Amino acid sequence: MAGTNVDVVRVGSGTSVAAAIRRYQRSPLVRFAEPDRIASVAANPNDPLFDQQWALNNTGQPHELTDQGVPGAKTKRQGTSDADVDAPEAWALTPTGRHPVIAVIDTGVDINHPDLQNQLWVNSAEKNGTAGVDDDHNGFVDDVNGWDFKRNSPNVTPANTLDDSHGTHVAGIIAAERDNNEGISGVCPQCRIMALRIGTAASITLGNELKAIDYAINKHANVINLSLGDPAWSKAERAAIKRAGKAGILVVVAAGNSSMDNDIQFYEQPKGQPPSWAPSYPASYTLKNIVAVAASNDRDQYGYFSQCQGIFQVWQCGFTSWGHDSVDVAAPGVDIMSTVAVGKGPTAHPDDVVWDGTSMAAPMVAGIAGLVRSEHPFYNAVQIKDAIMHSVNHPASLKLFDAWGPEAGVGKKPLTGHFTRTQGRVNAFRALTASKTNATPLTDGNIDGAKLFASPKIGHLSWPADANDVYRRKLRKGIRYQVILNGPSGSDMDLWVWRPGTTEIFQFTSGCFVRGGPCPALEAVSGGRTADEKVTFKAPKTGVFYIQVNGWYSGGRYKLTLKKV
Repeated sequence: MAGTNVDVVRVGSGTSVAAAIRRYQRSPLVRFAEPDRIASVAANPNDPLFDQQWALNNTGQPHELTDQGVPGAKTKRQGTSDADVDAPEAWALTPTGRHPVIAVIDTGVDINHPDLQNQLWVNSAEKNGTAGVDDDHNGFVDDVNGWDFKRNSPNVTPANTLDDSHGTHVAGIIAAERDNNEGISGVCPQCRIMALRIGTAASITLGNELKAIDYAINKHANVINLSLGDPAWSKAERAAIKRAGKAGILVVVAAGNSSMDNDIQFYEQPKGQPPSWAPSYPASYTLKNIVAVAASNDRDQYGYFSQCQGIFQVWQCGFTSWGHDSVDVAAPGVDIMSTVAVGKGPTAHPDDVVWDGTSMAAPMVAGIAGLVRSEHPFYNAVQIKDAIMHSVNHPASLKLFDAWGPEAGVGKKPLTGHFTRTQGRVNAFRALTASKTNATPLTDGNIDGAKLFASPKIGHLSWPADANDVYRRKLRKGIRYQVILNGPSGSDMDLWVWRPGTTEIFQFTSGCFVRGGPCPALEAVSGGRTADEKVTFKAPKTGVFYIQVNGWYSGGRYKLTLKKV
């Protein structure tokens, strides 16, 4: 192209566009490489509600809002053009003949929904086998599309209610059929949904979740979506997800809806109210095959309830949790139109509704993971994660947090800072050609990156980008130790000591939430309202202990001292 220093290259047969781009990007003679596109290729599908799917293609069009029954609520609003995941652009690049399998571990999937009935993973051995016989010898009879672990049944369709449509909504976001003149389109229309029901909206058990993860491993799912969370750290859950990683499965997890920093510990359950907590598990496990997802909105802001703004002050409206070290990316999770139990939506679109939550943001990323897997079938879980993280957009609005829960107690002003690892919102199109180099280097903010401690230690925290410093030190059994933290006036810092064998900071197993219950990882803690803390303890065994300094929504320079007493 004369005068532009740009060449148009025709890719030979047998080479994908994405592979050719990566090859050129590695050359020192090439400044950039990108696909040559034809605008009509990225044309919007004929699905009648696609114009409501701002998350896939945002032109600033008016779209429906959640919670329209709230007094004073609006019915629609306009977002910011291109605050989306560039789904049509990605569809133009990805092959449609490959069908990555996404396991939706949730409340079940309405397999009769017209936008999902052709999008289900099929266990061919059972579909073509004998009814009532375990044809594939996996311990489950007639598991054609998955399994219901709550009812111990092959029927994965939940009760025909809106309350139990959570899994159906998630499945539609990932893989609703495209261009079928019906409802919506999924992020990854060529993906197939493995439906694994583990409970109802009111009752999901860890035991069923573990069984579902192992089922997904044994039946070779490519991605698992977990739009769920709990304050309790679980060794069994962590081990199951680690097994999935060894099997090449990426696990995409919702960061939580407590409007809290997952790099800081908090738990509260006001009377008559649902609990708020941070961190949230499984999102906060330090496993390389987990992608933890915060929610963003149609203006590339961190997620808050659209209807709330204008009725209350915006700082009261936030719901998404975040965390510079514990949450990887943001993805659209506000006012998301998707599938529900047939006939349970509003009159205008009875099979689809608009919902909010990091539960909606996670499947956006799971769908993108499916697109990347479709384009790069030999990528492992970590490589897919790296591509997703390296390809985010960085809108300036994601450097500002102006909607968060009052539990943080840090004031009501907007805050500028770094709130996720990438500080970005996912982009499906860019992910297809992104680098797969390591996007999650170790930090000193958790056990796996703990630094050797020599007393006294001068350190510095800078919340929200750096909320924790973790040190390791071998201590001797039976010796009495004292750890002293001296921090800056006006700041609030907490001091934690974790026992040998601890895997992650804030490793609170279920017993830790019961007065007098066992809390085996924690040795000592001091968490007053200042930055000066002190703990004294007798080491119960010889081994490497971990000393954690945590900035409670604050930071500054500190001095840490360890001595025998």
